[in-house]
Amino acid sequence: MLGKAPQTIITDDDKAMAKAIVEVLPNTTHRLCLWHILQKFSEHLVHVYNKFPEFGGNFCHCIHKTIMTDEFEEEWSSILFKYGLVDDTWLQNIYNRRDMWVLVYLRSTFCAGMSTTQRSESMNKVFKDYVCSSTMLSDFVHQYEKALDARYFKVKEKDMRTKSTQAILKTCNKIEEETTLVYTRKSYDFSR
Repeated sequence: MLGKAPQTIITDDDKAMAKAIVEVLPNTTHRLCLWHILQKFSEHLVHVYNKFPEFGGNFCHCIHKTIMTDEFEEEWSSILFKYGLVDDTWLQNIYNRRDMWVLVYLRSTFCAGMSTTQRSESMNKVFKDYVCSSTMLSDFVHQYEKALDARYFKVKEKDMRTKSTQAILKTCNKIEEETTLVYTRKSYDFSR
């Protein structure tokens, strides 16, 4: 990355990775991948999801749709009381780190449009071939740069494919033609 640390890094909730980020990238904001957090919700709270069909929708609204921190706090508290989860230690732990994963707390953190809910784009997937729990701290930065270089190459490759190939249109609509100019070929093919 040309000697510059990223402003933000998004990872799953891995303690070794968190420690490495604090030591190697002290000025980088560390966020937790919302997709991973939500997966843990369904694991830890399966009994609540099964008993109350509306529970998932309520939590989803609280996490994704609240605009102000006060609104989030009020909804969170209301949900805990409504579903008898006030004493749930896992929820207390994840709540204590809400500034790392709840959207309303992350508005000031630059993420280059990367959504933490996009599993395929998560840092876990990006790093899996480069960093593991036994990676020495001294090797982390080198491996990190290799991962970024590989990611950059893949993006350039997709851009080149989009520019050098013609999309097959299903209709004669101008909007479909415009879409082929904006999206990568893979995204365009998926959206049809």
